[in-house]
Amino acid sequence: MKKVLLTLACASCVMSLSAQRASDSAMSANDIKDYNRIGISYNNTHYGFNDAYDNDSNFGLNGVGIDYIHGFSVSENLPLYIETGLNFDFNFSTKNWDKDYDSDSDWIQYKEKFNNINMQVPVNVAWKFAVSDDFSIAPYLGLNFKVHFVWKQKMQVDASYDPEGVKEWNDEQDWISVFDDSEDAMGDKDATWNRFQMGWHVGVGFQYKPIYLGVQYGTDFIPAYSHKYTYDGESETAKINTGNLKVTLGYVF
Repeated sequence: MKKVLLTLACASCVMSLSAQRASDSAMSANDIKDYNRIGISYNNTHYGFNDAYDNDSNFGLNGVGIDYIHGFSVSENLPLYIETGLNFDFNFSTKNWDKDYDSDSDWIQYKEKFNNINMQVPVNVAWKFAVSDDFSIAPYLGLNFKVHFVWKQKMQVDASYDPEGVKEWNDEQDWISVFDDSEDAMGDKDATWNRFQMGWHVGVGFQYKPIYLGVQYGTDFIPAYSHKYTYDGESETAKINTGNLKVTLGYVF
């Protein structure tokens, strides 16, 4: 993810230089106006466990998003915009743990499956540089407000045998919501995750005529999960932090 941030920073520097050299192609007052954008995005969310957990527990979700953005022009003379809208993301993943061997041939393997649906409301500040009449570049910085509708997981166990000696044994559990504190689910309110998250992001968009390609990366201020506990007389906070990568292909009108 550090490489992503470095790439975005370099892209911003290149954009600034390009804008200075393209002063003859600067946006006219007629070009500075509100706009709408719809798009489809590829999303990757990384869930990172802090030192209170085993780092091997880290995992990522891949998915697709349906995005709508409206850009409000805030100046008649400057290409400065406030963007906001709605994003709906559908994410999923399967994590395969390494096989544990009981002997040279007998093994057991655990798999975790994840499913997530969320809605996001971004609020961005964007500056649009006109490179030519048909091509523009817009870096932006913003906040993101996220509400999870569905966040569930289940465990699957595969083995070369079971206690009765049946070969290729498989046991798949039911889906469990990370927001459910019932005994059949997480079993404890302290184990439930946060439905709401807020974070920040930085990105850049490239627009050729009405076609838009954007990339952004950010992290969440509010972790996906946080719980403070005491162990051996010392207070610790277990957290699951999230980082978000989004690549969007859109249409501007």
